This record gives sequence, C-alpha cells and structure tokens, in this order.
Amino acid sequence: MKCIEKTKRGQPCRMPAIAGSKYCFTHSPNLGAARAVAHKTGGERTRAKHAGNADALPSAARTMGDVMQILDYTLAESIPLENSIQRGRLLIALVAGYVAAIQVGELELRIMALENALRARKD
Repeated sequence: MKCIEKTKRGQPCRMPAIAGSKYCFTHSPNLGAARAVAHKTGGERTRAKHAGNADALPSAARTMGDVMQILDYTLAESIPLENSIQRGRLLIALVAGYVAAIQVGELELRIMALENALRARKD
C-alpha cells in the first residue's frame, strides 16, 4: 500500500506506507521525533570533519606569523569541503591572502636589511 499524502508539488506520495499505517515515514504524523533524529543523524554523517587545529590559532592576528597561521587553518578546513562555487571563491580568496601576506613579509625583510645596512654605515 502507498502513502496517502501528497508531495510538496501536490503529486501523490509514492513511498510505501508503514505497516499498520496509511502514511510513509516522511508523512506519518506520529513519527515527527523519529524524523528529527534521522535528519540530525544524516546531517552529522555528511558534515565535513574539522581538518585544522583550532587550538593552534592565535587569539588575535598581531603579526605576520599569526596571519599565516589563520590562513593555514582556513585552508586546512576548506580543502575537505565539497566542491562548490563558494568553496572555489574561498580558495581564490585564500590564495590572494597568502600572496598579500608573502609580499608584506618580503617587504618587511627588505626594510630590515636596508635598516641594518644603514646602521652598519653609521658605525
């Protein structure tokens, strides 16, 4: 026997009815709690696991090293995600963040080298 309910589109539900009921699991008014548990369990099973170590994150980004740690964590968290347009945009933004951080780091090193050279001249 098929379920007597209709789908969201107004079509007859084609799922088999539960034994002793006129409704399938999805439409049974008595199984709301069981459906909620099933949805939660299914969502937990399909959710991507954390890949980064949140404990290693700095509490605030104050140095270039802190920025790189945050970028590394974000990259580790985003790589296992399902392929999507949003994931693609995130990865592009991360690459831009890495490029900017590396450029700033290189500039800092060059400025330090110039300052050291000037100090050496004075001495």
